Amino acid sequence: MNLEEHSTVKQLRSRQGEIGAIVMPVLQGDWLKSLALECGADDAGLVDIDRDAMAPQRAEIFQHYPWTKTLLSYVVRMSREPIRSTARSVANLEFHHAGDRVDEVGCRVVRRLEEIGVRAVNPSMGFPMEMGRFPDAAVWVVSHKPVAVAAGLGHMGIHRNVIHPRFGNFILLGTVLIEADVTAYDKPLDYNPCLGCRLCVAACPVGAIAPDGGFNFSACFTHNYREFMGGFTDWIEQVADSRNGRDYRRRVSEPETASMWQSLSHGADYKAAYCMAVCPAGEDVIGPYLADRKRHVHEVVKPLQDKPEPVYVVKGSDAEVYARKKWKNKTVKPVGNALRPRTIDGLLNMMPFVFQPNQSRGLSATYHFMFTGDERREATVVIRDRIVHVEDGHVGVADLQVTADSRSWLGFLAKERSLVWALVRRKIRLKGPPRLLVAFGKCFPSPGIRHERVPILPQPSKMQAKLTPYRQNDAATGKIKWQGALTVSEIIDVARHVKTFRLVNPDGGPIPFDYLPGQFLSLDIEPWSIPTRRSYTIASTPTWRDRIEITVKREEHGLASRWLHDELKPGDSLKLLAPNGNFVFTGSEAESIVLIGGGVGITPLMSVVRYLSERRWPGEIYLILSFRKPSDYIFRDEIDLLQSRNPRLEVRVSMTDPKGEVWSGPTGRIDKAFLQDAVPNIPARTVHVCGPPPMMDAIKVALIELGVPKTRIKTEAFGTVRRDPSAKVPGSGAAGGHVYFQRSQVDVPVPVGATVLDAADAAEVHIESACRSGTCGLCSVKLVSGQVHMAVDEALTEEEKTDGYILACQAEIEADVEIDA
Repeated sequence: MNLEEHSTVKQLRSRQGEIGAIVMPVLQGDWLKSLALECGADDAGLVDIDRDAMAPQRAEIFQHYPWTKTLLSYVVRMSREPIRSTARSVANLEFHHAGDRVDEVGCRVVRRLEEIGVRAVNPSMGFPMEMGRFPDAAVWVVSHKPVAVAAGLGHMGIHRNVIHPRFGNFILLGTVLIEADVTAYDKPLDYNPCLGCRLCVAACPVGAIAPDGGFNFSACFTHNYREFMGGFTDWIEQVADSRNGRDYRRRVSEPETASMWQSLSHGADYKAAYCMAVCPAGEDVIGPYLADRKRHVHEVVKPLQDKPEPVYVVKGSDAEVYARKKWKNKTVKPVGNALRPRTIDGLLNMMPFVFQPNQSRGLSATYHFMFTGDERREATVVIRDRIVHVEDGHVGVADLQVTADSRSWLGFLAKERSLVWALVRRKIRLKGPPRLLVAFGKCFPSPGIRHERVPILPQPSKMQAKLTPYRQNDAATGKIKWQGALTVSEIIDVARHVKTFRLVNPDGGPIPFDYLPGQFLSLDIEPWSIPTRRSYTIASTPTWRDRIEITVKREEHGLASRWLHDELKPGDSLKLLAPNGNFVFTGSEAESIVLIGGGVGITPLMSVVRYLSERRWPGEIYLILSFRKPSDYIFRDEIDLLQSRNPRLEVRVSMTDPKGEVWSGPTGRIDKAFLQDAVPNIPARTVHVCGPPPMMDAIKVALIELGVPKTRIKTEAFGTVRRDPSAKVPGSGAAGGHVYFQRSQVDVPVPVGATVLDAADAAEVHIESACRSGTCGLCSVKLVSGQVHMAVDEALTEEEKTDGYILACQAEIEADVEIDA
């Protein structure tokens, strides 16, 4: 039969002119977003498939829909009160209803696009998914959250939910894949709507959300998804293992069985999602929280915390430790979650998701794996600073080498095969301390015994799933503040007991944040298994985009500096927060600058000198330095080179005790006469001073006597400022008053001489801090009522002081006070 003679073909040919007039090679972006709203969405945005943010899932999308050019991301609002309900049946009804609306919106958009000849498809909001891949690979076709963030519909909060700037996190997300370009695409928001209130941390039953932004996927998955996927699998295994009905009831309570029936009949229930329930972010949501925070905690957070309920955890996990310590009113129940890899590819992909950071405390080791048998693969696993890194091939020097038959290793992890049996039969061979294998196993607690099943192995996903880091807003600017890890690329000796640590992006390319000359980095480290946060000023210039450097002096009694000098090696990873600090000079603040430094206090000044020199700043730079001996002179060769290249840079250096070493320059401490001789017309200049507190105090007095106004003197201390940073609550038993921490709803007495931060530590109220000496400013909190006095407050801006902010590490109360924390 001639196909052209078929009636359907003839009808098409007669309409081709009409269709051709409708189809456009490029769709109007505004029209496409309006179409989504018309179809029932509450907001929409557009992303092109070639954008960097789509790279992690581009291959996955192309595997199914290689014609994709544009992704339409859209949100559907949920009603807040049902989600907040302690009656989880009410909350789940809203989840399911909103999810159905998301899928319906997608179907309508696809139908409308098909009518004008544009190919499109809408993967499901949630389920159904590609469960044939579980648990070795991602089961979704599209991960909606990264698309929504790229489309400007919000940012990930600390709880890993997308927070819409208006609707908050009370939304569900959908995506439509489209075979057409559009006229204009959307950009991500330049701020994170997340308030950083950490109510989600307080509400999470399993401690999956850490105050510093860490996220334990396994903990969340095991509890919240108890009646989905892996939790359902574990229930089936409980049924199969039971000898009779009585034995089954010992394993699974009647309410749990009834709840599982309900999930099978009416849609799987979420066990918690309390992080969404308590979140006050979003323009439409935040009003009542701002009006009365205590009421929000009392009416929304506390009922969920106080609700008696089972909490599901994997035995030996961080979640089990947290839940048993935290909850007296909830029943902690160890279960399986079926996160058991069936392939070596699945094992390596899954490791970051099931890794237990707190179980790895104190472990610093590199493991080389060589898998043989059915799956041949080499891999490196590095566990350090409570972070796991997995790489293909063998990288670095191994502390433990493991050669294992792939099937035997997977069976060992699932507790289906004995490690002793595997070692005796040489199915698993070790080279290195066996204790490291035991420590490795604690980091990845087994979800329980795996039952025999037919080995249907899917093709592994090409998408390398990574946990998306939460990025908090900078308190000063409201912009997103980066936190993450950098790699130590080089360690350089620059003077006696002083080293420079050069840090680079572990993924290559530029440093993933911006900073200003004079700012500092805060490191989250665990020297000798002691969790520690320390701040170090940056010595490099912001113009060096491929690296960032800190220069640290080894102090004999300094916990962090000794660890950095003695233990850190090139290739190690350092967890840190993006730069902060007000001790900044960029050249726009004044027409000239005087930089005075003592010892390692040169580091922020060096950042300024490097920056101004590279930018060819036209102003005069006076660099005044003091060291004990010439061998202590940090950056000596580079300073000489900079001075030869920059005619506007004037350098004066004095040694306080040069005996035994060659030195022909000035000696003694920097005093009034030295400054007057070194810097002409010093009263008219801006001065930055950095060094030990006694030196700074003396120089400040000298500058004021020389006529420099206090407003033109900026200081930053090295070492302890007035108070010992390691000190906790002093020995005095007399109470100076009480501190009421508003957000945490905690009231504690404060001994005379103790600080607000001491009180917060004692009461386990989280206040971010680093130096504990009034320098870094990370511990700034708002004083709601009462009076305090502070020995040091230079880390606060005048605006912050006016707004009532204090430094918790310096603030000693004068009577009862109330703090926003």
